Order: sequence, then C-alpha cells, then structure tokens
Amino acid sequence: MKAARKFISDMAETISMPEIYLEIRQLIRNQDARIDDFVKIIETDSMLAVRVMRMANSNYLGFPRKSENLYQAINMIGVMQLHDLLLSSLCLRAFSSIPEQILNLGAFWHYGVQCGIAASTLARHSTMPAGNYFFTLGLLHEVGHIVMYLKSPELSFQALDSSQTQEITVDNLEREYLGFDYGELGAALMQFWHLPEVYQQVAAHHLQPDLADDNFRLEVQIVHLAHAICQNSDSIQRREIISSVSENNPQLKKLPPDIDNIIMNEVNAHAESVLSLLWPRGAQTLAFGRRETDR
Repeated sequence: MKAARKFISDMAETISMPEIYLEIRQLIRNQDARIDDFVKIIETDSMLAVRVMRMANSNYLGFPRKSENLYQAINMIGVMQLHDLLLSSLCLRAFSSIPEQILNLGAFWHYGVQCGIAASTLARHSTMPAGNYFFTLGLLHEVGHIVMYLKSPELSFQALDSSQTQEITVDNLEREYLGFDYGELGAALMQFWHLPEVYQQVAAHHLQPDLADDNFRLEVQIVHLAHAICQNSDSIQRREIISSVSENNPQLKKLPPDIDNIIMNEVNAHAESVLSLLWPRGAQTLAFGRRETDR
C-alpha cells in the first residue's frame, strides 16, 4: 500500500478533485448547513448546476417528481445522495483530459456505469436502501486503473497483455511489474480524496471480499458480484458466483434466482443514457467498444 500511496502522491496535481467538491464535503460536515448553502456553492459552477438538475430529473438516477429549480433538486435528492451524484460526475470530469491513445474513457466509464447499475440493483433486491450510494461504489471500484494507465501506460499494458498469454490474473502481474495492483491504487486514491472508508474497502477488496473489514463486507460483496456479473457473459458461471458469495450472507440470500438476468436487463436499458448524463462537456467523444483493461 505504501508504494501505491507514493504513486498517487507523485501525481497529486493531476488527480485532485475540483475545489467545488471539497467545498461540498465541508458543507456536509456542517450540521447547521441549509439547502440554500448547497445551492450557492453549486451555482458557482454553471455546468455542474445543470448536471445536478439533469440527474435529479433523470429516469434512472432521479425521482418520479420533477424538480423545477436547483433548490427543489437538492431538497429531493437529499444531502448524502447529492454527495454520491456529485462524486460520480466530478470524478469523470477529473480524468476527462486523458488522451484517447492512452485510454478509451468512453469504454472504461461505460463499464463503470454498468457495474454501478448492477450494484444498485443487487442492493435493491437484497431489500437494502440502495439510493445512489451503491451506484457510485460500483462506478468507481476500478478507478485505480485510470491512474495506473495515466502515469505508467507501458507497464500497465504489459501486465494486461501478459495476463492474456500467461493465464495469470492482471492484478497479480500488476503487483509484479509495479509493486501494487489497481485495487490498492484505487484505495490509495480514495484515501487521497478523503472519501469514506467504504470506498477504500470496495476498491481494495472487490476481487477478494473476504479480506474486507467486517463493517464493510456486505458493500464489498455486492460490488464483487456486480463486477463478476458485468465481466462474465456465461449465465451459469454468473449464478455459481452469486450462489457462492450469498451462501453465508442472509442479506444476499434474498436475491431472486434470476438476479443476473434482471441486472443485465437494467444495464441494457439504462447504461448508455446514464453515462451520457454524467459525461463531462469537452471530454472524448463517447465510444464504448472494449476497454483497454479487457484486452
């Protein structure tokens, strides 16, 4: 983890979240803050204000009752859900200038949105209050790969290509070539951004949820399942993974037998529209295709 933190600190200026996000985080910690206070901050960023309105009124991320102004939108969303939506949108903005020859951001974030929808659907069918919390956890769980490809594209591609030819998982080869894997790097990034620990736990342990802290085990398991379902096209294998993870978890045992099909229907219905909603103005032209990390 020390090597991952050093990797992050060396590029701090490149990967810092916009100042407006830090202001919102500070306001959330203020128990006396009012909705008007959030409105004043968000109104200083006209593009973000428009995006918040669009998210509040969207078919997937929003609510049945439409908002007519920013005050109504924030009041309806709620402060914590506002945080999750802003984090989703601003994270895409923070990395929007990465050259396309290094990383196809459209394809990368399309997969992230798919995992976000999958995680949110899993939570909802586990009778948990999903909101947009699980969507954001799923969306950001592989964000370490963006930082890795941004700073060390050659070694990152080498690890990826070797994983295909040697049948060794890419995270094992990343540890060999770089001294850490994308999960550790993602957790270090979440720590650098001062995000709640659940984000760090999901990034670090979504491949091995048994290693997660007990306090966050369920969230990590849900993102682990979302990751597996979105990466695996074989329905039999998907259901075997779901069964093995949910076997010792009473909450996940509530999932319907065809949850993987339910998830894929949700993904197919909403992924492209949700990504278009979050996509920052001026970023690469959306081109989904295959992620570099799926080679």
